[in-house]
Amino acid sequence: MKFTHIFFDLDHTLWDYDLNARKVLSDLYQQFELQREIVFGPERFTEVFFKTNDTLWQQYNQGNIDRDEIRTQRFRKVMAKCGAPDFEKTEEMSEYFLFNCPRQKATIADATMILDYLSKRYHLSVVTNGFDDVQSIKLEACGLDKYFSHVFTSETTGHKKPSREIFDHAVKEVNAHVSTTLMIGDNHSTDIIGARNAGITPLLYNPKGLVKSDCQLQIKTLSELMRLL
Repeated sequence: MKFTHIFFDLDHTLWDYDLNARKVLSDLYQQFELQREIVFGPERFTEVFFKTNDTLWQQYNQGNIDRDEIRTQRFRKVMAKCGAPDFEKTEEMSEYFLFNCPRQKATIADATMILDYLSKRYHLSVVTNGFDDVQSIKLEACGLDKYFSHVFTSETTGHKKPSREIFDHAVKEVNAHVSTTLMIGDNHSTDIIGARNAGITPLLYNPKGLVKSDCQLQIKTLSELMRLL
């Protein structure tokens, strides 16, 4: 099948959320002198953050909480799990993280190379459940913004993946057709199921092979797209 348009997820697919967040969390640990407040070292603190953050994002994707709840509750829950439920600077920690994390520049291996290749052949857009005020900063910071004509977020469209409405909106805005559109992402529940809901061909970026999915198109490295596309 010949595609004309490609939709990309951003976090974990192009922008290396884990690497960027780890850098900021390490700095945050020192900035707020958390060694004085909790018994966990920076590595254990970071793992608690990721587990807590993943749970909150699952709840957000399911429509059970909103953006503000993620931002206000994230570090409160982390510090409580680290044994400091009464720590008074969780709001400052959140502000520090929200300012610094999107400005980190690490991308998934070969992201720039593959986007440079694909942008000469396809119309590229981002479709993400991330928030307006940080997604554009991420793209500009890592230099990937030049490859995309549109960035569709759950906030601007009023719908979250896997709802078909966010994909319908994107398809209409870029004057595409679902039969010639490809969605590339790392999350089976949002990217793959969402694309299917909209009649779009899905492709799973599954670098460690840990995501259980029946998606027929799967890659472990972004460079594989040169062979497929």
